[in-house]
Amino acid sequence: MKVLMCACCDGHCGPNNGCNCPACQQLDRDDEAHVQEQQAPLSPSQPLIDSWTWGAQPDTAKLQECLQSVLHEHQQLSLEAFSSSLSMTRLQQRMAVLERYFLALCRQSSAERRAPSRKRQANQSNLNKQKSSVVKPVEKATAGLARVGSRAALSFAFAFLRRAWRSGEDSDLCGELLQESLEALRSLPEASLFEDGAVSPVWLEVVERATKFLHFVVAGDLNNGGVGGGSSGSGDRHGCGTSKIPVQDQQVALCILLELAIQKGVLSAVLQAVMLLLNLWDNSHHDYDNRLSSSLLAAPLIPLLKRFENIHNPKFKLSRDLRTEEVSVSPTECFLKHLTYPDDEECAVDLRQSAVVIMSQLDRLASSYLPISASHKSPMQTVSQELVGLGWLSWAAASNSNSVTGSTSSATSGLASFMELGGVQQIVAAERCLLALTRTGRVYTLCYNSDFSQTPQLVGGFGEKEVIRLSAHSDGKHYLALTSEGDVYSWGNGDGGRLGHGDNISREEPTLITALSGKHITNVCAGSTYSAAISANGDLFTWGRGNYGRLGHGSSEDQCYPTVVAALKGHKVVDVACGSGDAQTLAVTDTGAVYSWGDGDYGKLGRGGSDGCKSPKVIETLMGQDVVKVYCGAQFSLALTKSGSVFSWGKGDNYRLGQGGEEHVRHPKLIDGLAGRKVRSLAVGSMHCVAVTEEGEVLAWGKNDQGQLGEESRASFAEPALLSGLEGRHIIGATCGPAQSFFWSSSDHWSVASKVPFIVDLSRLTFEQLGELLREVTEEMDGRSDWPPPQDKECMAVAGLNLLNLQVCP
Repeated sequence: MKVLMCACCDGHCGPNNGCNCPACQQLDRDDEAHVQEQQAPLSPSQPLIDSWTWGAQPDTAKLQECLQSVLHEHQQLSLEAFSSSLSMTRLQQRMAVLERYFLALCRQSSAERRAPSRKRQANQSNLNKQKSSVVKPVEKATAGLARVGSRAALSFAFAFLRRAWRSGEDSDLCGELLQESLEALRSLPEASLFEDGAVSPVWLEVVERATKFLHFVVAGDLNNGGVGGGSSGSGDRHGCGTSKIPVQDQQVALCILLELAIQKGVLSAVLQAVMLLLNLWDNSHHDYDNRLSSSLLAAPLIPLLKRFENIHNPKFKLSRDLRTEEVSVSPTECFLKHLTYPDDEECAVDLRQSAVVIMSQLDRLASSYLPISASHKSPMQTVSQELVGLGWLSWAAASNSNSVTGSTSSATSGLASFMELGGVQQIVAAERCLLALTRTGRVYTLCYNSDFSQTPQLVGGFGEKEVIRLSAHSDGKHYLALTSEGDVYSWGNGDGGRLGHGDNISREEPTLITALSGKHITNVCAGSTYSAAISANGDLFTWGRGNYGRLGHGSSEDQCYPTVVAALKGHKVVDVACGSGDAQTLAVTDTGAVYSWGDGDYGKLGRGGSDGCKSPKVIETLMGQDVVKVYCGAQFSLALTKSGSVFSWGKGDNYRLGQGGEEHVRHPKLIDGLAGRKVRSLAVGSMHCVAVTEEGEVLAWGKNDQGQLGEESRASFAEPALLSGLEGRHIIGATCGPAQSFFWSSSDHWSVASKVPFIVDLSRLTFEQLGELLREVTEEMDGRSDWPPPQDKECMAVAGLNLLNLQVCP
């Protein structure tokens, strides 16, 4: 198709512009000729060819006609074949979607250009008022009817239970009613009532009235009075004194109360439940009236305690990475570590011990939200978090700045937007974009070639699950995400089965890898065309492109599902690194041994020579070096030891090995340029590397053609050198793209939301409950008598103080 332009047309010339210039006339003539050519009938080619067998030889015109027929027939055949292909079907679908987007955009643009008249605005305003005046009474009437019905049902149920317990009739029916209510609550997810705005006020009122009634039941008071007497008689199912409520029903009522506290999800409700357990235990344990046996010393609370245990701490793994290894052992952590439950879930457990377990679980949930200085032996240097980007970044070039600090409010830098999203926990770089995991647990993406005003885009598809780790490769087009529950999600390019879903289909949104469900994955790694994952018991799974034997399964076949590396069975793998095009793969076990397999060019497998292998083999040179992390670059490899030393080997051009020269190294060789420094982590790009030390220093070496190492001269770094401009920023993390480097620093801004399920509730009732709890458990804990204190008092005191500290944190 010819595209002509003239000065009288707005853009390209065309039949819809109404122009009659020579250029537009030429377009009209071409269109007419094309239509005539399409409408002219062509004779089939086969009869023409058959007629020449015994007839007169064709002239040039006949040959030309036959040639046109053959070309037309081949064109029609190709069009028919292509129109039924999968790629054409997908293209038609995409074009249909794009057409709808285009039409919607045109309508929106035209609507925006036409400003609504005052009369139209007034009519619309009156219509909205009429709608609101009609809807609100209906909503109020519906809520009112529901409230009346719920109150009537509750009043009837409560009256029935009181009458049955007083008369002693239908007591079994009472027990069944309570047990069914308990089972219904256990089937609900935790903190289902935490968001008040998402729950009808009618249901909240039902919960509050039920909670109040159950408190009286547990106390044994059928008259809605104060705490009654005991509830169990000697030998029979009914209690003595003022209560006739069976002990079993009181125990079930107590379980329902605690389940309601879990459903509310607020700290004050859980603390009230803990205080109830302690008060019930005290009243029963210190009851010296021998005419009454003890009431509620124990209850079948094991299912409830296990529910608290199964509440995941989404920030645990991340916050643990931010703290140093010298962390004092918490009494609650020690208590939970050695805690065991009876096999029989219906077994009654001591109420005071149950209170200790609940407080210890609350302390576990709160530990990661506390400021680092609050749970750390040594003080941490407090600096504002900074995000730094170096190399080819279109949005950084437009803003004339490659770095961003926490105080920067400029919208012209791509990294600045991440500060408005709460700061970052982790950044990973792929071939065309970077992914960021924020401190709020959300995942955002930002392309390197985005317009400088482009903001990071939220990556959805994880539901309610908390992402704790991301993985991408500097030469890759697919991504992996690990959740706090051990599930793995993948999205992006699906060629070769690298996404692990059993096919080669690409996916726009994160999709759960069902083959890894239940494996409790602890680490993931994305290569350029394949992927790997490590389970909690140390099994290594690989999938994707299998050429050169990079998957470690003894062959070069692709794997569309995660498959365990059988050769490493019996070894506990703790880290894995995946390579790029001519890929090698490295793995580290808990003994510090390093295994390598895949393509062996330039000696990147570390065993001398260039031979590859399709199954893991140990690198003898690294035995005894206590390696903890491994990394794969383009035709080279790196290993980080526990002492902070770094080894490199493989292809040496562009100084990617950091050895001062460009010679290839076929055995792991210590990088002398890092001597005297304890390296904390490494980041590897296509041909450049970055090392972050324990002191927060950043050193780099390798290729610098795009300024990815920060020097304007674009000269490569032959040996590790400190990056200028990063001094004193206490960098704690780095990642590398193909021609980019990104860094992020520590932060003294340890923000906590004003409301967090189970651990943060800034209400007056919360502080009152914490004060009452601490007064009770810290009595006689002055250090002069009964020291060290009993474990139950110590655990509850530590948990109470940590929760109080969390409430008052800025």
